Amino acid sequence: MADYSVTVNGVVAADNGTIFSAVAYYDGESFYSFVISESDVSSDDNESERIYEKPCWFTDIWRSKSGRILVCDDNGAVHAGSGTDWAESQISTRPLNTVWGFDDNIIYCGGAEGVVYQWDGARWSAFSPALGNTILCIAGTAPNDLYVSGEGSLFWHYDGREWSQIQLPTNAILVGLLALSSTDVLVSGSAGTLFRGSGLAWTDVSQSGRDFYKMAFYRKAIYIAGGGQGVFTFDGTAVSKLKDGFPVYRLSSNGSYLTLAGGNSAIRYDGSEWLGPDYT
Repeated sequence: MADYSVTVNGVVAADNGTIFSAVAYYDGESFYSFVISESDVSSDDNESERIYEKPCWFTDIWRSKSGRILVCDDNGAVHAGSGTDWAESQISTRPLNTVWGFDDNIIYCGGAEGVVYQWDGARWSAFSPALGNTILCIAGTAPNDLYVSGEGSLFWHYDGREWSQIQLPTNAILVGLLALSSTDVLVSGSAGTLFRGSGLAWTDVSQSGRDFYKMAFYRKAIYIAGGGQGVFTFDGTAVSKLKDGFPVYRLSSNGSYLTLAGGNSAIRYDGSEWLGPDYT
């Protein structure tokens, strides 16, 4: 069997506990990716199914409350569907890194081009000007309260009328965003960078000695992916390591479950058990 590397670039959960992972394989020459569902990782009767596949590198995954799944790829396309019914849309000429939305009719994506694109329920179109660097994360509380972060300390806010650049005192790669409310937003990044605030008012609550990646809010707690150091919780003042033993770069929560992705692992956490497959 040929040697290949495996990377899980995101995991999302349904309310019933089924998880869906964006899994990318690389054999040294070409990429191939799958969306893989696991019916119940806590049961011996768990059923693993490859529900979608493409010869590209899936870079992120998002699931709406209705069950529609979207993945973006390194070729600048977004793939949307559920079950066996999928559609591919070419969005950008450059790689996309993130896809995220409010519902089936308000979805955003962005990547190396530095432009935010929006799905309005019928079509994709450019939603922002070029923001100056690679986009890594998009999040907000409403369509008129949207944040974008990325490489080169890229950080912008959209208020429903115009885009405003937020100048933080850092040159970090800003990887993660967590919008808890219109007045309480966190942005995380390299070298333990962590800022909390909203609009143009931000407080530096950085935690040195580690790199931060994506964030999620689960059961009244803030979780931060710590890469090779595992996953942390943040109490507003300091971080505490919750779990290590596997790398964590992506986090997502649907209220019932926290899902984690990194390396070749997809993990579902229900508040007590860390369960999930290793893809090899």
